[in-house]
Amino acid sequence: MDAIYLAEYLLKGIRERDLRLKDKLADGSIQTFEEYRYIVGEIRGMSYVEEEIKTAMKGIEYADD
Repeated sequence: MDAIYLAEYLLKGIRERDLRLKDKLADGSIQTFEEYRYIVGEIRGMSYVEEEIKTAMKGIEYADD
């Protein structure tokens, strides 16, 4: 059960960070192309990590119950 709580905590943080980064892209506050590339890379990284956590958690939910 602890693994589920950890995954939920991590996913919540990832989604919040992802939303803040996407908001930054949308509001036009990016000053340079390098900053744009950095933020897009972070968003891609957040998406990758979220999918990895979801994949890893598929079998754990039932094993801990």
